[in-house]
Amino acid sequence: MVERALNISMMKYIIYMRLLDEGTDVFRPVPALELGNSIYKIEGYDIYNPEDEVWEFPPGSYVVVEEQLREGTSVLIAVKSGGVLE
Repeated sequence: MVERALNISMMKYIIYMRLLDEGTDVFRPVPALELGNSIYKIEGYDIYNPEDEVWEFPPGSYVVVEEQLREGTSVLIAVKSGGVLE
């Protein structure tokens, strides 16, 4: 049952990640896989450079995502750690 659910719901989306140490609220679009129940796995290994910007959750992290309205557009925002799924 779990395998079937993962196969159906593992779709790639762009979600928005808060950047830390920026002095103001800044969000970066990053690719993520939807695993179900509002949990996503952050990808973006190829664009992540911790010397340039600090992501709230690094690539490989599991996060809980909420749909939020930003500048008149509905977007998916990573809001908290989703733990590790195994």
